[in-house]
Amino acid sequence: MDDLKEALKKLLTYYPHLAGRMKEASGITLTNDGVPFTVVDKPGWQLADLDQRDDFTNINEMTTGIKPARLTKGLDSPLTVKLTRLKDGSVLGVQCSHACMDGDSFYTMVYNWGKICRNQEIGEPVLDQSRFPVPGELSKEAAKKAASESGWVKVSLLFLAKLLPLYISGTLKKRSRGFHIPADLIEQLKQEIAGETGIRCSANVALSALITKKCFDLYNHDKDTTCSQVTVVNCRDRLPGVPSTFVGNASTTITTPVFRAGASMADIAAIIDQTLDPVRQKPSPRLQELFTTSFSVMKHRLPYAPFDLPGMHAKKPSVAYINNFSKLPIYDLDFGFGKPQSVIPHDLWDQVVIWPTHPGKGGVEVYFSGIPARMINKLKKEDSWLVPRHAHGSII
Repeated sequence: MDDLKEALKKLLTYYPHLAGRMKEASGITLTNDGVPFTVVDKPGWQLADLDQRDDFTNINEMTTGIKPARLTKGLDSPLTVKLTRLKDGSVLGVQCSHACMDGDSFYTMVYNWGKICRNQEIGEPVLDQSRFPVPGELSKEAAKKAASESGWVKVSLLFLAKLLPLYISGTLKKRSRGFHIPADLIEQLKQEIAGETGIRCSANVALSALITKKCFDLYNHDKDTTCSQVTVVNCRDRLPGVPSTFVGNASTTITTPVFRAGASMADIAAIIDQTLDPVRQKPSPRLQELFTTSFSVMKHRLPYAPFDLPGMHAKKPSVAYINNFSKLPIYDLDFGFGKPQSVIPHDLWDQVVIWPTHPGKGGVEVYFSGIPARMINKLKKEDSWLVPRHAHGSII
């Protein structure tokens, strides 16, 4: 515990805003008021006991929650830490306000904490928000046109009213169990897609195509129903001035053109790959165009979302929203006592999360939230819904 605290003090010299407080709800002042570090002893509990409970129960009990109202009033820190010591191990629970960091920044920060604990040097985090490029501003009509061409969808007050019951009932935060996809199956997916389309796609594209196809089949869509897929993209090194070590929110969403629900997995993979190709460039002119559109839509207060938000939350969703964390150093974390046995995915509302598995297991875990989770949770636990096979072994 003492080593963790001392390393955290050093870490906060690189991330001083996390020990600061908000002022007038407009920004964080570097007050150096510190970060709460709570320690709880539960000697009657074992790590195996946590496996019997759902993720959100563990998150609620093993972390110190951040209350937005207290945060914006400058009463609480944007970062909290809780260490729970069990009979046969410990649980480290860390929460951070999304206003301060996206997933890349957060998991890199915790990884850096481990390196400091082991007396290793870390890459200098870049906190200067002015490094983020200021986009040009489009006229109101030009912003509407650019948004429409980029797949943005107008959001009505009626939709927000329909969304409220899903929020109140807790449906939006329901999460499925994790579906394990082994590394060899991911390679098989890539080979099958290459055989049908000639495209040698990434593991992310292959997984996204599989998940999207299986979701739309699960919803029992008519084959001609128009659908789309949304990918969360890291903008670091892809926007001028935003380095890989940038700390803040530097991610956006990229939406495919609409396609039929009856499209094959390989065809969906080709569409996703083609959509992502322009934003893989370093730098990416396409990403700069998208940020200009986003800035202009907000500037003119236009009621548009960057993807079909109503379709994502429909009774039978027509959007597959996927956030892939499998390349982040989540299981490389080491405070000097060994790497983690298990890391619970973050407590956000991503419809689909692709999560790394323990290195000894290989592959990835896939979690579903919201309406997809509600439908998936009705399936039998032993059901291999996500990766069924033909008798000859190919994935369908």
